[in-house]
Amino acid sequence: MPPVLTDQKTTTAVDYSFGNWIKRRRKALDMTQQELAQKVQCSVSLIFKMESDERRPSRQIAELLAEHLEIPPDQRAVFLKVARQEKAIDGLRSISSLPESRLDSVPTQLKTNLPIPLTSIIGREHELRAILQQFRDPQCRLLTLTGPGGVGKTRLALEIAHQPNETFKNGVCFVSLVGTSAPEFIVPAMADALGFVFSGATELKTQLFNYLKEQQLLLVLDNLEHLLDGIEVLDELLEYAPSIKLLTTSREPLNLRAEWKFEVQGLPISTHIELNNLESNSAAALFIQRAKQANANFVFSSESLPAITRICQLVEGLPLGLELAATWVRMMSLKEIAREIERSVDFLSTTARDAPQRHRSIRAVFDYSWNLLSTEERQTIRRLSVFRSGFTREAAEKVASATVPLLSALVDKSLVRHNETGRYDLHELLRQYVNTQLQAEAQEEQDVRRLHAEYYLFLLEANKQKLQSHQQRDALARLIPETDNIRAAWDEAISYRRLDLMRHAAWTLWYMYELRTYFREGEALIKRGVDTARKSLAELGAKTTSQERTNVLGALGSLLAHQAFFCFRLGRNGEAQELYKESITVSRNLDEESTLAFALGQYGILRSLQGAYEEAIINVREAIELSHAVDDRWQLALYTTFLGMVIDDQGDYTEAHRLFTEALQICRSLGDPRLISLTAGYLVQTAHTLGRLTEIPDLLREELQAAAETNDRFGIALAGVRMALAAQSHGNDVDAHRMLIESINHFRDAGDAWFLSHSLNFEGKLALAAGNRVEAQESFTEAGRVAFATQAFPVLLDALLGLAILDAEKDHVERALESVLHVLANPSSNQGTKKRAQQLQLELESHLTPKQIQAVKLRAQSLTLDAIVQELRII
Repeated sequence: MPPVLTDQKTTTAVDYSFGNWIKRRRKALDMTQQELAQKVQCSVSLIFKMESDERRPSRQIAELLAEHLEIPPDQRAVFLKVARQEKAIDGLRSISSLPESRLDSVPTQLKTNLPIPLTSIIGREHELRAILQQFRDPQCRLLTLTGPGGVGKTRLALEIAHQPNETFKNGVCFVSLVGTSAPEFIVPAMADALGFVFSGATELKTQLFNYLKEQQLLLVLDNLEHLLDGIEVLDELLEYAPSIKLLTTSREPLNLRAEWKFEVQGLPISTHIELNNLESNSAAALFIQRAKQANANFVFSSESLPAITRICQLVEGLPLGLELAATWVRMMSLKEIAREIERSVDFLSTTARDAPQRHRSIRAVFDYSWNLLSTEERQTIRRLSVFRSGFTREAAEKVASATVPLLSALVDKSLVRHNETGRYDLHELLRQYVNTQLQAEAQEEQDVRRLHAEYYLFLLEANKQKLQSHQQRDALARLIPETDNIRAAWDEAISYRRLDLMRHAAWTLWYMYELRTYFREGEALIKRGVDTARKSLAELGAKTTSQERTNVLGALGSLLAHQAFFCFRLGRNGEAQELYKESITVSRNLDEESTLAFALGQYGILRSLQGAYEEAIINVREAIELSHAVDDRWQLALYTTFLGMVIDDQGDYTEAHRLFTEALQICRSLGDPRLISLTAGYLVQTAHTLGRLTEIPDLLREELQAAAETNDRFGIALAGVRMALAAQSHGNDVDAHRMLIESINHFRDAGDAWFLSHSLNFEGKLALAAGNRVEAQESFTEAGRVAFATQAFPVLLDALLGLAILDAEKDHVERALESVLHVLANPSSNQGTKKRAQQLQLELESHLTPKQIQAVKLRAQSLTLDAIVQELRII
């Protein structure tokens, strides 16, 4: 036991061994073990052993320690003697103390989501120095660590990423792409790791690139080898974001223009290991450390070294092979382990053309591990291979019949990993290996994939009520980590024609993707379901009375409505309109009231945004009646809000206020943050129109709090528009403009066309009021262009009116009047726009003769809306 001394500063008893003194000194300097190891050019393992009093430093290391632990020059001789055990530990008393904390001199911590390695890195000093030298070159912006599976690329990348680097002022972000099934999901995976939430219909890549454009950030992208067909997105990112650096891992080069490469090889293996110098043989050191972790009673001696050497040679120094081999020290001797691995060494050197070179080393370890498993363990891990991006204990039990003891056994054998979040996963290379074993069992594979599909699509259905309530954030936290499993389950349901599963899961899948603004992926998934339903109907033929046909039609009606929604959000309004109509027809014929209500309500708001108000009211009112009939309070709240929106556009503000108030009461009782935010925002707008200004502050707070609860960027941006409106009403035009610009930038980046065009019109009006004619012209023109492209005719007409006001101020009175007459004649104009147009008409006609007015009216009648838009150079 180390001696106990008294600390001179605190006069309390402290464990004052040499190792503890080093540790306290390091911490007072705010250095990690990794940072100190880098400075003194030794391994982290050696620092750990010194601080644990297992090792003393060499004279060279001690001299470096004295320098970097800031030992005063006149006291270094004493420190070196104590370090080399040439002087008693009491000698450390004479060395000047450091403050317990010097955090005031430490730069602000960078944001990072880097996993903290649970074990120290062993034997990579040379690689670390070489990679850091390469990566710190300003010309190196994309560095790929290549090498076979299991060689330790990820661990080495994490070690590099943990090194302090002032270049990355916005931090370091780790992106695991292990469960990412296709190249198009690289961008969503990066966004999830960054905590970036998409919003709107703009391409996800564009949104993320805009966010990263000014960032000074290191992105660590792990496991890219299965995504090479779409890897060009990284070159695009580097071009667009000049201060981003990428550190990637892949089993083969990415072959990109910006790529620098570093090949990671297995740990070096010596033919002769010395017992007192294991640090010089990193492969053996790694094996011994992991063996001690696997078996606390593990001991080794000089007699053990030949067997350890042989094991290292058999797995060719691959870290994963060493770690897996070490797990068996609980069951057999080192010689037995070497002998068992040796039995399959011929496979390691196979020349078979269909065996990838990068698999020839590690596969022997997997084969060996597989052969030592019990029949029950083999079946369990085979079935676990169906999961993507990990799984919960419940999922393992339901899908793979994996009991807790079986999972525990597989974790103990390092075949299944258990992380701090409570989730389990398999190393991807191992998952692929055991998945081939599953494919060899045709019936078992079919059964487990069916169970996988049922589990995750039932999970979606089970979270429907939570997504509609105050538990929305918890539901998203439960579902989002399972995105890869949900995608796979949906595709499995399609392959097995399980339309019943898709039908019941469709609503939750839709709302989950809507809340995350993954419109393109959502539309693609749902469309595959629609195609499957159509194919099934074609195969059923004319069996019109068949229950099976009725079930397929019911699924089709639901899927069509959800596909239509995503088309609408993507700006494909014509396609959305046809899909909604088909869904309404199918659902009405089947008396599917809930699906019919969904389709009618969503179709109604689409028609309202296109200016077809009467049709919109008819559809939304029927949706409300049906929602009452089936007691669906969520749909009732949403469609009551939709009806209020249409009524507000028609100018009955008192009725709209009543409807919004009624809807908000239902929303509050449900607790859905998105619904609360949406409805409270529209109530703010109507309250402002009615002059009920005292209601607005509380409603704004409620809107913002609800949006912030789930980091709903759409809701936050929409609240910004309402706040700008409130600021304007109090004469704070500068604040109003600032808040409005923030929302406009969000809508523009997100590609949210309707809200962008609407907000641009508002910006134009603010600019007019402030006398900024050039800015007003630009805002109204852009608003008209966006609205015309998406058939948002009410917003387009509002933009035309703004441009007419500008024309009038430029003495282009006749052209201004033409625009006003079109606005008044078009049934898509809302009441607010019409009222302002009527006032402007009177003013304009007062400057013209009756003959001039008549000529303008005749010309206006001869021009189409498209012609007016072209004449004003909106398109």
